[in-house]
Amino acid sequence: MTSDVRPTTAPSSSHVDTLRTLRKQRRMERMQTPSASQKKVVESTHVYLTTRVDPVMSKVITYMLIEQPKPENIISVLLKYFTELAAGVTLEPNSAAKQNRKTNSADRLYMAKAMSPVFTKLMNLLLALRPSNVPEYLVGACQGFVDNDEFKNLGVVAVAKPPTVPETVAPAVAAEASATPAAQVTADATAITTTTSVEAAPSPEKKKKVAYPKKMVILMLGLDGAGKSTMLAAVQGDPEPKCKPTVGFVPNTLRLENSQVQFYDLGGGDNIRDIWDSYYGDGHAIVYVIDAAADDMKFGNSIKVAKETLGHEYISKKPTLIFCNKSESKAARTVEEVAEELGMSNDATTKIVSSTMHPKMTPTGEVDGRIDEALEWLFDTVAVDFDSIKERVKKDIETQKAKEAKEKAEKDRRVMKKSICKAFGVGGEEKEDVFSEEDGFEFLAQEIGFMKAEELEEEGRVIAGMVGYQKLALMMCGGMFAPISSKKKKYTWKEIKEYVEGIKGEIEGL
Repeated sequence: MTSDVRPTTAPSSSHVDTLRTLRKQRRMERMQTPSASQKKVVESTHVYLTTRVDPVMSKVITYMLIEQPKPENIISVLLKYFTELAAGVTLEPNSAAKQNRKTNSADRLYMAKAMSPVFTKLMNLLLALRPSNVPEYLVGACQGFVDNDEFKNLGVVAVAKPPTVPETVAPAVAAEASATPAAQVTADATAITTTTSVEAAPSPEKKKKVAYPKKMVILMLGLDGAGKSTMLAAVQGDPEPKCKPTVGFVPNTLRLENSQVQFYDLGGGDNIRDIWDSYYGDGHAIVYVIDAAADDMKFGNSIKVAKETLGHEYISKKPTLIFCNKSESKAARTVEEVAEELGMSNDATTKIVSSTMHPKMTPTGEVDGRIDEALEWLFDTVAVDFDSIKERVKKDIETQKAKEAKEKAEKDRRVMKKSICKAFGVGGEEKEDVFSEEDGFEFLAQEIGFMKAEELEEEGRVIAGMVGYQKLALMMCGGMFAPISSKKKKYTWKEIKEYVEGIKGEIEGL
């Protein structure tokens, strides 16, 4: 069992030495005053945002927040919006009632989880290239997303810092830009990709340096308020982290010479934890943070969630580092107490350590040396067995994708079945959103890219009748025949007919 006594010296690893040196450099950069040319960049960026970008982005953000399309449809809806805007037409929300309601927590969650990754990418592209015709450029950008299926898994996008903004004045740019609604929305999901380091005097003794892979992915898990984001900010050189609760997913990149470690900082709130398992397969290792000084109820919940999470098939047996945070508190539980509650102990792939995440709460006012040592252990453990871990990650991701595809297919089948029931008023459903035959043909024709109903093939007309000209069912059939993404399977009318026939065979009364 790891000792709960704070080490008086730092670990003797050249990787950790590198981190410490880089952190000192980062602090020096923060102390530098921006030059006149850098101030001009800040000013020009602000002018561009307020005059060219915000008039466009603020309206589309409002439109998307009111309409709230499904995450998988966000790109296609944006493409349609910007295409119309480039032609001089501003789309308005369909529902007047939606426009008059107040913003609620569900809206903010939708903005953070579904909208922010896409708008962050678009904002960074605009800042990097600064096109004069913003709507026209955004049409091309969204079309590129569709062609490359780039946002297939929303929320998993790490956006690089625009090369036109010098790193030393990036905070000033962010401050200026935050005055605009568009910039404020994207700020919550912007990826943190700064160079970092770790303090405390290095030991004169040096051990052999482990060769790290080019990239490692570490999942940062734990309940809200445990100290995950504070730790990441501290090891990146922030002497006084003031972190807000993470909403959704924020990637943080820590660079070590020829290697980079990407932390997936996942929010720990009750609603946000639903997205955790979407990332389990991606991680090479796990950092789980527990508030060891929490009250009995929250501590008990943290232990419960930790057991469920660390026992998941995509996480179990991967290198795992558990921080018992807030050890400076008299109420903090010891490593031994936490380990007993978890039913775990230190072994080849598990390490449980005490920590004080906030630098100002340590005796020296610097980063807790135990964090450095523990992270070094985690990186080393991944590195020495990286080939097998990498292979496992690959298999886990494939398994997860197959499972998600199966679940989606089952869900689509249930939706189609319900839509057909609505078309004919059977299966306990009332008739709803049913077109006339003529309007149904025209709607399906437009869904697959035709201008007029006369262009719709006879097979398509037959299928339209089979689904009773129900709106959602027609949309699904159109999506199967003419998918938006080139990576999605394109079905023939014959295949769609067999699919519909199979579903109708399951419905009593048809």
